[in-house]
Amino acid sequence: MFRGAEDVLLDAGPVDSCCSEDLRIHFTQPPSPPTAVGRDALPFSPHGIQVRRYRMLLVDRAARVIRTLGKSGTEDRYVICCAGVELGCCGPKRRSWEAELRRFLGERWASVSAIHAAIGLMLVFLALFVSIFAYFIAAGVRQTQQSLEDRSRAAAQVVATNAYWISEVANQTLRRVDTALGPQMLGNSESIQAVLDGLPSVVEVYVIDPEANTIYATVPGASAISVADREYFTSLRDGADFYTSPMIVSRLTGDHIFVFSKRVERNGAFAGAIMVSYSDQLLADLAGTLDLDAGSTIGLVRDDGQLMARFPAPDGAVDLSAMPLFTEYLPASAQGTYTSASSPVDGIARVVSYSQVEGTSIVALASVASTAVWNSFRAAVLTVLIIVSPIVVGLALGCWWIVVLLRRDSRQAADMTMLFQEIHHRIKNNMQSIQALVGMQDIPDAAKRDLRSRFSAMAAMHEHIYKHDRYVSVDAKDLIPAIVDEVVVAYGSDAEVSYELASVQIGRDEATPLALLLSELVTNCLKYAFGAGVKGHISISLSPAADGMATLIVRDNGVGLPEGGRTGSMGMRLIKGVVSQLEGEHVFRNDGGAVFEAKLRLS
Repeated sequence: MFRGAEDVLLDAGPVDSCCSEDLRIHFTQPPSPPTAVGRDALPFSPHGIQVRRYRMLLVDRAARVIRTLGKSGTEDRYVICCAGVELGCCGPKRRSWEAELRRFLGERWASVSAIHAAIGLMLVFLALFVSIFAYFIAAGVRQTQQSLEDRSRAAAQVVATNAYWISEVANQTLRRVDTALGPQMLGNSESIQAVLDGLPSVVEVYVIDPEANTIYATVPGASAISVADREYFTSLRDGADFYTSPMIVSRLTGDHIFVFSKRVERNGAFAGAIMVSYSDQLLADLAGTLDLDAGSTIGLVRDDGQLMARFPAPDGAVDLSAMPLFTEYLPASAQGTYTSASSPVDGIARVVSYSQVEGTSIVALASVASTAVWNSFRAAVLTVLIIVSPIVVGLALGCWWIVVLLRRDSRQAADMTMLFQEIHHRIKNNMQSIQALVGMQDIPDAAKRDLRSRFSAMAAMHEHIYKHDRYVSVDAKDLIPAIVDEVVVAYGSDAEVSYELASVQIGRDEATPLALLLSELVTNCLKYAFGAGVKGHISISLSPAADGMATLIVRDNGVGLPEGGRTGSMGMRLIKGVVSQLEGEHVFRNDGGAVFEAKLRLS
């Protein structure tokens, strides 16, 4: 008995009394050829199915041995033969043992392939689902990001437009107040107020003399507050014509404000300054018109990075000069959009759009809070996953169950395959036994030849089926020559046979009638067609016809059919019965010899 993989290298030995050598591994040095055990050397006994199972076990274990030998790097050539099939070798002339195993095991591998196909199909569907789901998620991410960018870009454009008019209003007001003050800086409150009529309530105007004393202000009590240290005054005193301040806190109202100021000169000397201030309430009113989500902001920044105004307002002054907006984006483009993972003011993630206000030193900003939007998107994806997951799990379980059923069917198919092989092989052996018994009978030689040819045809058909492991249908191109050649050999004739066969599938129920028909036709040709000294030739053709039929033509170069034929003979009755069984019709004629033509249903 088989004791392990090591025994395979030495001798697989006989299994029992009914089995000779099943498997042997031959060690030879090239170019010595390996010996092989023929397929027919495997006997079929009452334990035949167990023998075949044992052979498959040996094949599987031999395959592992081949793998081991193949990795050894040795220069020797190891050849493994099983039932006439060289399973593989390693060394200088190593062959593909896996392909040989597939050929040897036949339909067993076909069943395994079906399981692999089912698993592959399941994986394909799963990959397809994942790909589609990933595509829609990616598309959703792009659409969400694009929506955030579009909203922030539109808001930034609105803020930039308002910032331009804020700057223009301030410049016009500064110039008109300068004119209203007159050459001697003696303008009265009425003349200045006439200039200021129509300004928004968030705009305040101050006029300061060279000593930082307030000459005029729209805010009561401004004269009590000194602005001598304010940069919007000192920069003008030091020679600047105009100045735009960052965000500061008003000493009068306590509000966040930003200031536009203008230097006033009389007779070429510094005569004071005019200031126009805006409260950050201006941006609060503007934000209310933009319908932005909670957490979104708008703001104005000087081009040096100093924050001028923001809504919501920060706690104090903010310097953005070291932020990516001023180090990367603004130097590259006057307007654009980017994603900020954390705001330098409050740490909130936002999508930010910016725009340089033309003709000013102001950069308009609008940022849309993205955290809530992305949380909503993730919640939607999770909802879809919760809905789809049971379907995916159900499909996976269904595919798993299909694989389980296929595995069970494959095991049953393997058993049935071996059973069919056993049955067909036994039938072939029985036919051969009957042939031997016929030869022992004291009957005319002509009758013996007729019986032998018919039994040979049947034996050849069954042998062809089990050798090719085809139990549903067989190919006519393979089956017909196997049957006819066996009949010719059994009859002991030297007639030549030529074939012109299409690849027509023959069903298992039609194989036996077709074998009988061919046996009778060829036997008749060999028996009656050829006279003494005539080299006989038989041609057989098969081609597909309409309605699932096939056309079979058998002709010889003999003497042809006698007038009236032999319609009453047993052979003719057999031919007629077989043709009827195959749902066909036939005709005999003479055309340089006898011609048989029939249309048959072969599957």
